Amino acid sequence: MKNRLRIYICTFILQIILSIGILTSYIPAEEKVVLLGPGTSCITSSCHTDMGTKKYVHAIGVNAKLCNKCHAIIKEGEHRFKEIPPDVRPLCAQCHSEELPPPADIKGTPPKVISKDEEIKFHAPFAEGKCTECHDAHESDFYKHLKLQYPENFYASFSVEIYSLCYKCHKEMNETLTEPRTLTATRFRNGNLNLHVRHVNKEKGRTCRACHLHHGSKGPALMRETFPFGSRMLTIKYEKTDTGGSCGPACHTQARYDRYAPVYSPIKTSPRPGEDATEEELGLSRERDMQKENEEKNSKNLKTISHEGEKR
Repeated sequence: MKNRLRIYICTFILQIILSIGILTSYIPAEEKVVLLGPGTSCITSSCHTDMGTKKYVHAIGVNAKLCNKCHAIIKEGEHRFKEIPPDVRPLCAQCHSEELPPPADIKGTPPKVISKDEEIKFHAPFAEGKCTECHDAHESDFYKHLKLQYPENFYASFSVEIYSLCYKCHKEMNETLTEPRTLTATRFRNGNLNLHVRHVNKEKGRTCRACHLHHGSKGPALMRETFPFGSRMLTIKYEKTDTGGSCGPACHTQARYDRYAPVYSPIKTSPRPGEDATEEELGLSRERDMQKENEEKNSKNLKTISHEGEKR
């Protein structure tokens, strides 16, 4: 009898202990706050000792004296910071600005200036202030402290991996840069001949930077007006038409292309794989493109109306 009573009491106590454990597991733990002494450097403290060891660094991002340029401290002496807003342009403009000089403690070349020219059509993430979609604010192992791989030179031997940064957003790029013939993957085509593939996908391919500016440009599709080639700046002379376009850079003579009425090119090039599209296929592609353009215009108009309504 006594043994049964002991077992009952022990079981009861164990149940109470377990119940307390379950209840306390749902109580949020107290926030851990790291205290910093006067003049403590984040980079030389025990938390960020490896900062500044990667191949490409953002000069201000690894400068221990300037952490508070981007990270606003909630309470002096504590390693707690206000959340960085999604639009980081005001933070970046502290250095990359036409109006403000960069901090004196930053080493290296002057930072790239963020232009406010209203004629420039900005690359979507840049226009939205999402600089950190492409760049790591501190450092990385990729050129210009980018988050993923992107070729840094005018020429590059093509592979999917070297454009991994672009693939992050442009999922359709796989077909754009690998399919020699297409009627949908790119608007830069002569009939169904994919001109992106012919420029980029080869051993000595032209990289995106040869023709496009990454942040924004005055031309359509982020097209450059000039491009650096060695110590010279050369002109592209690109002109857009409703169904194609033309360019006459120093790379080759004036060349035209048309998506629905292919233009003969006198430029000597490598063999053209695949078959030319038929007139019927080209006609259908024109109808499909026009429908897509109308849908995009309607969507843009709706966004404009909605934005204006919010302002009121």
